[in-house]
Amino acid sequence: MHKKWVPLYAALLLIHMIAGGQSGQAAGTSPDGANGSGTALTVQVLLWADSLSAQPEFAAWKNAEFTIVPIGPGQHGWLVTFRVKQQPVGYMIVNATEEGGFALGEYGAGSEPIFDPNTLYQAMVRQQFISSYSDIIKKPLKLERLYIHPLLAVWKWYAPDGQTYYLDAWSGDALPINDQQWQAETERYLAKSAVSDKPVHLSLSHMNQPFDPYERMPWLTQAPLNGSQVKQLSRLLDRKAQIRFTAELFEKNVLFVWPAIGYHRWNDETLFIAFEEHGTRYMPVNSLGGGSFFN
Repeated sequence: MHKKWVPLYAALLLIHMIAGGQSGQAAGTSPDGANGSGTALTVQVLLWADSLSAQPEFAAWKNAEFTIVPIGPGQHGWLVTFRVKQQPVGYMIVNATEEGGFALGEYGAGSEPIFDPNTLYQAMVRQQFISSYSDIIKKPLKLERLYIHPLLAVWKWYAPDGQTYYLDAWSGDALPINDQQWQAETERYLAKSAVSDKPVHLSLSHMNQPFDPYERMPWLTQAPLNGSQVKQLSRLLDRKAQIRFTAELFEKNVLFVWPAIGYHRWNDETLFIAFEEHGTRYMPVNSLGGGSFFN
């Protein structure tokens, strides 16, 4: 990992995290792959990045460098973070497939990607878990990145007092859950989520204007889109419909509400929905069965 790319506090944050990673350049520089699978992963990341960089919101990826670190249970997934001049410009989640290849789990553009140490640090200060950099210098944070699914992505923090906290991987906010609730929700998703999508290049894109998902709250007053309507999401978005996605997790202790503002369709017909969530975040529609869409 290129620690020179991140500020001092971020390097300190990472001291007790699972180490190991590769690096490369989205423009096509060969990686320092230690083995065949590592090189194959980096080559696949470069192919996806090249296709996405043709889109205006991902144009910065043409000159970006990236790091790859393992995430998820058993480390069968990877977090790819893209940076230009040491500043993040986007991310990608890659999953291993049963056949030994790689699947694109989700991706996004913006300066606050998933698992951003800067966002985490600010959130921990705001929530009074730490007061300043000096706290981390005295007691480096013991952290794990856990990624199961687009809805289940957290920092797991082993606090010095022996408590365990689950912090949202995007906002850094502490979730009101415990180990048992995390495990139960994880098992539910792992039982029904097989990774099979393997897009190669982008074939169609559409983007609408961002909107406030709480300006209207249809999830309180009407039924969600049914299965056949969800299959027509791209057509609804083409007509500039304001679609909201909601998900209640952990025995309804956590509610996610995201505005859907566009989509990418890949060559294998995989549809990724674009959400305005800490930048733009693209997720495959078939991975969002844990929630509901509302028009």
